[in-house]
Amino acid sequence: MRKLLRVLMVEDSEDDAILLLRELRRGGYDPIFKRVDTPESMTAELDRAAWDIIISDYVMPQFNGLEALRLMQGKGLDLPFIVISGKAGENTLVGAMKAGVHDYILKNNLARLIPAVERELHEAVVRRELQQEIEEQRQALLEAERQRVMMESVEAACHHFAQPLTTMLSNLQLLSKGMGFEESDKSLMFEQCLKAAEVMKTILNKFRQVREYRTRPYLADTKILDIGLDSIYGTPGAPEDTNKSQWRPDISERRPRQRKMSNC
Repeated sequence: MRKLLRVLMVEDSEDDAILLLRELRRGGYDPIFKRVDTPESMTAELDRAAWDIIISDYVMPQFNGLEALRLMQGKGLDLPFIVISGKAGENTLVGAMKAGVHDYILKNNLARLIPAVERELHEAVVRRELQQEIEEQRQALLEAERQRVMMESVEAACHHFAQPLTTMLSNLQLLSKGMGFEESDKSLMFEQCLKAAEVMKTILNKFRQVREYRTRPYLADTKILDIGLDSIYGTPGAPEDTNKSQWRPDISERRPRQRKMSNC
């Protein structure tokens, strides 16, 4: 049974494309293909469909193999990329492989095409599986770090909840006993209860904002957020206008400079 293969051919010669398709069919593949020969047409096809492999001529009137490779890489794709050329010197081959071409096949040696296609398709699967494993490990580390920050924040919240909660409960207990308080005292006690409730509401709202927090170098793409207690809960005894609960700014760029200065 033939194997379906979605091939994007970067080739200006229809005759050469026919030869490549014939070789693929001879190797047991059933190619679904599109031939392009300009950056614009290649971009359109990469946006339009998903491809298994790209086979590109090295030199064309309006395009070339390395430009096609960079175009693919610029879109963040990791597809097998094989260059087919009529002739090539050693410097050309070395330069192409360094740029990221997976294999370079001469047109007079198309017998190498099928083994190269099979090998690069397999290697692409291995790369995807490895990348998925790395990403899963990264997400697990990130989640563990987030949970650590959450647990520390819960402990801090318990401490900061204590004072407003004590104030609220004390006032409500006194009021529930029906003691003969003046109206002004009752108003003050109710006001204290409302302020305590607002403080607790602010703390709870800040917990909803906890997302990601990086402290380790292997999470380099995650923003560092300063979520110190001062920024979440306010500094005890500080003026009211400086005690507003808010996240501090992103300090991803500032932390490395601080570490550098501390090491001097």
